[in-house]
Amino acid sequence: VLAKPHASAPVGRLQGRVLLVEDNPINQGVAKAMLLKLGLRLEVANHGAEAVDWVRSADFDLVLMDCQMPVMDGFQATAAIRNLPGARGKNLPIVALTANALQGDEQACRDAGMNGFLAKPYTLSALHATLTGWLRQEKPLASPEPMPAEPLPAAAHQQSPTEPAINLRAIEILQELDEPGSTALVGQLVGTFLDSADLHLARIAQALVQNDAKLVGQMAHSLKSSAANLGAEVLAGCYRELEKCGREARLEDSRGVLA
Repeated sequence: VLAKPHASAPVGRLQGRVLLVEDNPINQGVAKAMLLKLGLRLEVANHGAEAVDWVRSADFDLVLMDCQMPVMDGFQATAAIRNLPGARGKNLPIVALTANALQGDEQACRDAGMNGFLAKPYTLSALHATLTGWLRQEKPLASPEPMPAEPLPAAAHQQSPTEPAINLRAIEILQELDEPGSTALVGQLVGTFLDSADLHLARIAQALVQNDAKLVGQMAHSLKSSAANLGAEVLAGCYRELEKCGREARLEDSRGVLA
């Protein structure tokens, strides 16, 4: 049973065409819903190389660029866009999307040639506030105020014995992005997550059998934001810890977290 959505503070609609560069299907689905809610036109690239091809052949007002992706990551893609012939991508606003939000991450994005920085998971109001720096705004519905800062924490998360598996406020927020009364978006995103959840766990387990700490960290990095976007904050905390173990090559600790 889904919770009844609470009304959120209204945000003004924006004008423009955005290229969303995101490989994670859950994060992609949430971002698309938010951008459409803001009134924007959009195209989607599944990795950095696709993003470069899009910018080479089409006009955009802004690029939302995930940082960690297969084929070509966000840093490489940004450099390639900036170096396109005819200075095509020289002044195109590129906003980094990152699930880390660690100290120094924002500066690393700016050093790579990106114009802005947004930590995942983010709220609709946070996305709106970021995009208004580059995109035209239609007449606001009201003076926009930030949504309550309840959902989707990006900081380290500790499980408590009584903590529910799902933060229903996160589900409410997803419902608010959908058509009034519809549960289609939530159903689609949860279904996508569940369809691949066992396979992702099996791949992480296999990476541990192969003592591939780097792969463990990479996979956990992607899965933590998917879980957080769906309100599975305890699970997101486990993936966050697993990512940290992978990055620090602590394979035994990784096995404990996976269990």
